Amino acid sequence: MVLKPLDVLKKGLKVLKNQVKVRKETLQAQLAARKSISSQDESWLDHDANLVDEQQALEVLEDASDYVRGFERLDEAQKGAVRNLREAAGDLGKVVGSKRKRTH
Repeated sequence: MVLKPLDVLKKGLKVLKNQVKVRKETLQAQLAARKSISSQDESWLDHDANLVDEQQALEVLEDASDYVRGFERLDEAQKGAVRNLREAAGDLGKVVGSKRKRTH
C-alpha cells in the first residue's frame, strides 16, 4: 500500500512515541517522586524523548495548502524532524510523489 506523505509522518510520530513511552514514563515517575536520575537519562529526556519538534513540523505540514510548499517553508531543524519521522515510519520508498530516477 502506498501512503501519502502526511500519513507516513503520522505513522513515524506514532512509532517514536511508542518507542519512548515506557522509559519516559518511568523517568518522569522518578522525578515526580523527587528521586534523582542520571545525567544520561536527563539528556535522553531533553533530546531523544522530546518529540516537540517532530509534532510541530507535522502540524505545519498539515496546515499547509500543499505538502511540497509546506516542506519548503520549514527551517532546517523542522526538516530534520521530518526526516526523523520518515525514518521511524520505515517505508521511505513507498511515499506517493517521491521522485525516483528511471533506469531503462
